[in-house]
Amino acid sequence: MYGKRVSRSGKPVSEAKMTSSALIEAKGWYAALMDAEFKGRGDREKAIRGRISDETGIPESYLYRLQYKTRGMKDVAGSAYRALMLAYDDLCLRNEVAAAQHRAARKELRSTHAPARKRSDKSVGMGEASN
Repeated sequence: MYGKRVSRSGKPVSEAKMTSSALIEAKGWYAALMDAEFKGRGDREKAIRGRISDETGIPESYLYRLQYKTRGMKDVAGSAYRALMLAYDDLCLRNEVAAAQHRAARKELRSTHAPARKRSDKSVGMGEASN
């Protein structure tokens, strides 16, 4: 999108097809939050949207519009964009912390079992029968 109505090649672009990059980012963040918030088979989309709304402070109606009616939107509200960005960053940070804890636990587990993985001496174990 170059300017208001002209593409790179100089041809006019209809405004119906133009979308803001902020709108696309916000929609992606919201989709990731929806996926992360999903709790299983009995969880409904409206309940998930409600939990995200409570967490971010964005009205459910706006989240619904962001999910299903972006074709009619040209841009995203700044407050919604910022709230979704912060919630997504928090989600990523929690995921990285959990991964680091898992990695540390795995490393500790490997170090406690390290002596058990050592090879036995040649004199111990299966050898010739000395009868």
